[in-house]
Amino acid sequence: MRLTKTRALGQHFLADRTVLARIIDAAVIKNDETVCEAGTGNGILTKELCRAAGKVISFEVDRALFRKVQETLVFPNLEIKNMDLFRIDNIEFDVFVSNLPYSRSRDAFQWLATKNFRRAVVMLQKEFVDKIMAAPGDRDYRAITVISSHCFRIERLFNVDRKSFEPPPSVDSEVIRLFPVHRISADMIRKINLLFSQRNKKASSVAAKYGTSNAGFGKRRIDQLAPDEIISLLESAEG
Repeated sequence: MRLTKTRALGQHFLADRTVLARIIDAAVIKNDETVCEAGTGNGILTKELCRAAGKVISFEVDRALFRKVQETLVFPNLEIKNMDLFRIDNIEFDVFVSNLPYSRSRDAFQWLATKNFRRAVVMLQKEFVDKIMAAPGDRDYRAITVISSHCFRIERLFNVDRKSFEPPPSVDSEVIRLFPVHRISADMIRKINLLFSQRNKKASSVAAKYGTSNAGFGKRRIDQLAPDEIISLLESAEG
C-alpha cells in the first residue's frame, strides 16, 4: 500500500479535547505572545492557540492539509505557511507548541536549540522523550541527548493514550515542557553529531585528536561524558 505524505511523515491527529485543554494550560499563553506551531494538521490545536495568543504562525508541509485549513481556519491573528519550519532561521516567537510528527522530533529539537524563545510544549513519542532524558553511559544516550540536556530544562508533564489520536499511533506519546537554558549554533550541533560517530571511543584519545586537553576524562568513553563536558571539549577544540 502506498503511503500518503501525511502518513509517511508520522502524522497522527489529536482528537481528545481533554488532552488538548491540558496542552493549552501547560503552555500558559498570554494574549500578547506570538506562538509558533509545527504541523497545523487538521487545525484542532491551532484553533485553541489562536484563542489564547496574540499571534499564531503555523507551518504545514502537506499541501493538501494546508489548502484545507486555509479554508476552515479563519482567525485574524493566524498566519499559516506551507513550508518546512525547521529550514527557516529568521523567525521570532515567544512560545512553541506542537503535536510533532514523530519523524521530525530530532529536527525540531536541533532547530529549537538555536532559537531564542520563552518556553515550549510539545507532544512526542515516549521513546524519544526517554532518549533526550537519558543519562551518560545509558544505551539511549545520544547526540540529541547532549543537545537537549545542554540547551533546555525539560519537564515531563503527562502521558497520552493512543486512543486520543486519529489514526491511533502504534507507539506511546508524552507531553513535555521546555525552557531554554543555552543556545548553540548549527555548527556546534553538527560537531556534536560528528563526535558521537565515535561514541564508543575513549574520550581522552578523541580529545587528543582534537588537539585539546583530556584531563579528567580518565577511561571514560565519549558516550559516558556529561553534556557540559561534551560542549567544553568541542569549544576547547575551536580555540
